[in-house]
Amino acid sequence: MREIKYAYLETTNYCNLRCSFCNRLDVIGPLKHMSLENWEILLNKIKHHPLKTAKLMGMGEPFLHPQFDEVTQKFKEYFPKTFVIVATNCQYSIKFDSPMRKKFENALNNIDLLYLSIDGFESNYERDRSPAKWDKLIDFLENLQSVNRNKCQIVVNYVVNKCNIYDIQKIEELRQKYNLEKLRLNIAQIWSEDKSITDFEKIYGYEEKDLEYLKNNWQKNIMGKQNWEYQDCFWVKEGLYTTVEGNIKVCCLNTSAVPIGNIFKDNIDEVFESNKFTEIKNGCMSNNPTEHCKKCSYKELTPILKKLNVNND
Repeated sequence: MREIKYAYLETTNYCNLRCSFCNRLDVIGPLKHMSLENWEILLNKIKHHPLKTAKLMGMGEPFLHPQFDEVTQKFKEYFPKTFVIVATNCQYSIKFDSPMRKKFENALNNIDLLYLSIDGFESNYERDRSPAKWDKLIDFLENLQSVNRNKCQIVVNYVVNKCNIYDIQKIEELRQKYNLEKLRLNIAQIWSEDKSITDFEKIYGYEEKDLEYLKNNWQKNIMGKQNWEYQDCFWVKEGLYTTVEGNIKVCCLNTSAVPIGNIFKDNIDEVFESNKFTEIKNGCMSNNPTEHCKKCSYKELTPILKKLNVNND
């Protein structure tokens, strides 16, 4: 039996933003929050697997799920030792009297690592995360200071593109001001089977001076591995990605792919023994990727990561 050690589980596809590098409108179905009943069915389907890490997020803003605190609590009941990661866009109020405050605080009790998605400063931030407002982000960070974080690590997750490289220092200063634990930098990727990062000049068109700046100042903050090969892909070895409808896809780097099964309808072990999945897995293991993987951003980024000499998990 294939053991799942890393799970990426989407419980809502509602989102309050239209981020410039997100393809959610091309791939999601009708807007939906997963019911707690279905959430428990899903957890029962995978409870025998030795999950080490789980991301409770996907193509929506997790905290827009009206019962997201209960979602996280139920997950920890099934997987008390699993490291839980959630990302949020911070574009909602967590003031003391706001409807989100209690849900947010309760959820932090069951989250080990929370990513705050902050890409760029002021106008660059508002452009790439439209219709996000910088003032709303600052209000969130101000109110976060009075939230009981418990043992939850809260970090900044920053997606780097050609236009926001020189904002990084300003966001690092913001991180320090608001007592956030780390600045994580991710070189922008494309989550589509038929598109390449080279098709997007804004993402791929770095000048040498840009790369030198990143290497000399932020190398330790950039996530990724410069020597990554298809056979290093953990998704085909031990990963699970499910959408709010329960559709199973091979990885979160190819959200436009046709599902290989549905966790509510199919036997999960049979899904991962299917000819379709086996073909994709064998392609990666032999470094001869199928169409599903040929434009994988993990692989496409390796020339940039080599120039930056990056080897960070």
